[in-house]
Amino acid sequence: MPGADAPEHPDFHGPPKPTDHISDGKPNPFYAAHAKRIAQLREVCVVGFFGQRSELLEEAEWRSLPYMLRFFVLTDAGLCDPDGAMRRNWREYPEAERHAIRATLRAWIRELCALGSLTR
Repeated sequence: MPGADAPEHPDFHGPPKPTDHISDGKPNPFYAAHAKRIAQLREVCVVGFFGQRSELLEEAEWRSLPYMLRFFVLTDAGLCDPDGAMRRNWREYPEAERHAIRATLRAWIRELCALGSLTR
């Protein structure tokens, strides 16, 4: 039997495992050399999994809303000039206005989800 005479090897003889830090406290150059490539691969995986980043998805959803619905959302959110604001892209709104628009849409969705008989 060829396998019965094989010696046992208690030590792992594979490739050496890189350490997180070298003993002098500096970051491991193995990881530093590959950090840029790992970031690129992470971006590819996110785009592949989600299709696009969330900002791009928000932009596409905002563009897909009809102008009349945009007008009502902007008016209800309290924007001073909804006519001029309707022509802006999603990322052109300041963060405070985007937050107000999101809050308005969430409130509308909550209220409209309660309508069961009218939507059948």
